[in-house]
Amino acid sequence: MKIIATILISVATFFTLNAIIPTSEECEIYDSCVRLHILANSNSESDQEVKLKVRDKMLEKISTYEAESKEKALLKIEEDKDELIEIAKTTLEENGFDYDVNIEIGVEDYPTRYYEDFSLPAGSYTSVRVLIGEGAGENWWCVLYPPLCTSSAIKYDDEAYIDVGLTKDQYSLITQSTGKYKIKFKILEVAADAFGVEY
Repeated sequence: MKIIATILISVATFFTLNAIIPTSEECEIYDSCVRLHILANSNSESDQEVKLKVRDKMLEKISTYEAESKEKALLKIEEDKDELIEIAKTTLEENGFDYDVNIEIGVEDYPTRYYEDFSLPAGSYTSVRVLIGEGAGENWWCVLYPPLCTSSAIKYDDEAYIDVGLTKDQYSLITQSTGKYKIKFKILEVAADAFGVEY
């Protein structure tokens, strides 16, 4: 009986670890994506509305980039940082706000995020963080690179995803929002919250 119990515990441990430990495709996604994170000044209705206007204006500029890699995308953001801040400030002023705007580039932990056509696992991603005013309000996320911020308006297929820098395995991973990946993404989130696991 002890042998059977040991085997069962070993099997359960294996499947639990297999669910928590990122696959090579997940690690590649963490390494190859740049997330855009915009934080409103507060949760007031007016601050939330102007946050979206700032988002739209910034994406107009960012959508003109033709970066071929994560590194080139980040370099372009860094080069245009002052201009992007000015775009945000001008948008705020046009709508009657005088908030300061800061852009920070670093690494942030993101929860699992389900978009219309794809999902991304929870994890640590390179992030372009835009703080409007106090940055204390609800935020807005998207994927800056590969350029999927307009995914709600565009239906992607496997060729389109590959065109923006994803492999077929990565495409399969992020577009299978149900089944084993959905379960795994949730386990990653629970593990991070419970044990401070970094992935």
